Amino acid sequence: MKSAERQNKDTRITFRLNKIELDTLNAKMAEAGYKSAGAFIRDFVANGKVKPKVTHDVVQIAKELMNLASMINADRPGSELLEKVKYIAQVNLGGVA
Repeated sequence: MKSAERQNKDTRITFRLNKIELDTLNAKMAEAGYKSAGAFIRDFVANGKVKPKVTHDVVQIAKELMNLASMINADRPGSELLEKVKYIAQVNLGGVA
């Protein structure tokens, strides 16, 4: 379906949902990291599943883990490594902006 993704989306479909269905759609979109119902539904129709989106928190944690790996390779003291691990744990819990 790669070729379909590159084509202009010129066909519109309108459908109605009740409150419970809309809440379910919004919850599933949020869980998968989607902001657009259209993208969420297109991915589901095209693939039978949705692709989880990478959030800002995941990107930040990945960067911090790369920094930690660099610190380990540079033979930084254990106390610095421990502080970095604590910081990564805070980011993982959403405690750092």
